Amino acid sequence: MVQNLIRSAGGFVYYHSDNGPRYLLIKRHALSGKIEWVAPKGKIQEGEKAGQTALREISEETGLPINQLKLGPEIGTTQLRSTDTGRGNLNKDVTYFVVEYTGDPDNVKIIDGEWYLGIHKRASMQDVLELVYYTDMREYMREAHTLITRQDKNSKVKDAFMKKL
Repeated sequence: MVQNLIRSAGGFVYYHSDNGPRYLLIKRHALSGKIEWVAPKGKIQEGEKAGQTALREISEETGLPINQLKLGPEIGTTQLRSTDTGRGNLNKDVTYFVVEYTGDPDNVKIIDGEWYLGIHKRASMQDVLELVYYTDMREYMREAHTLITRQDKNSKVKDAFMKKL
């Protein structure tokens, strides 16, 4: 059992565009002092489920209304252990979900605080792969992208089929 484990949840937020899915990333100062691009996330509060936390944290960190966020499947959990980093006593698990934003991307804004520097609200999958440093997060985002594009393709096939009826 890991001592002092912090449980967090967040989401790979996307919206549909004419050029395929676009992703939302937050630019922030890491604990190391370096600048990094990450998905919005935060600590799970007592009595809260991971999916609820993901939606709440995304809303708090981006200003997006929760009713414009659609929780999708859980995509995976990253683990950070102080024994791996050799720094301090930080043991953290972050569970990520696929989250669709159904509103207007122009309404996305960064909320002051928590070391945030900016937001990328129109990131393509290629941008994500170039900006996100963490290997496990990039892999989970690839999985999310595969799910999203497969869903989009199935939806288009279904729409074409329905038009023929």
